[in-house]
Amino acid sequence: MSDTNTSQMIPVREKKSIYMHWFNAGIRLLLLLTGFGIISGELVRVVPAFWPEFMQGLFGGNDNLVLIHSILAMIWIGVFVLFILFNFTNIVWPFLKNVLVLTPSSAIRDTKSMSINLLQLFGLMKNVPIAPQGRYNGAQRLLGTMLIICSIILAFTGLYLFFGPQFLNFSENPLYGAIFRWSLVAHVSCVFLVVTGVIAHIYFALVEEPECLEAMKSGNISVDFIKHHNVLWYDELKREGKV
Repeated sequence: MSDTNTSQMIPVREKKSIYMHWFNAGIRLLLLLTGFGIISGELVRVVPAFWPEFMQGLFGGNDNLVLIHSILAMIWIGVFVLFILFNFTNIVWPFLKNVLVLTPSSAIRDTKSMSINLLQLFGLMKNVPIAPQGRYNGAQRLLGTMLIICSIILAFTGLYLFFGPQFLNFSENPLYGAIFRWSLVAHVSCVFLVVTGVIAHIYFALVEEPECLEAMKSGNISVDFIKHHNVLWYDELKREGKV
């Protein structure tokens, strides 16, 4: 197609990827609400005291709330495992190749582009060019990598926190208890990292780049947007004859 035809909308996401995104967003919200309801007490408090009291009262006690939280988590893990198994070649693997930051050089490059982008939001470094970006920019790649790593840690630590006390004798082996405590620390830390990243993600989707939100609703995005923000991806689409 001609380069002048840049006002067109092109499909960039399959429907099942969109459904998976919103399923992930919805169930993570439920996990957050129930998870913060589990943690209570004066020594460790991450939310106001009324929330654990409300949630534990709503579900008839903390044990029931833990069970609901764990069931939601296992549904989340199960759906993701099935999605990965049935869509690894055509969706999951291409996504991982585009978004994962695995080398020091790519981490430095993406951190630099993200830093410039953020500073420009505050009116700084306006004249400093950002290196050409692929399908995902530096901030998206760093956030995506962090979310994937944290999600894996959340899944494994969460399974241990729920099943460990049921199947392991903690009184016989202190190692089980030590693993439990460190699993809890890792679990809560990853929750806060994910929440911080998602807040930034929501801000950019709603305020800075609403076109990305539209792409996650309809699966389509304008060629103009790709050409302006993701030059390397635009060049790739041109080579494939899609624009």
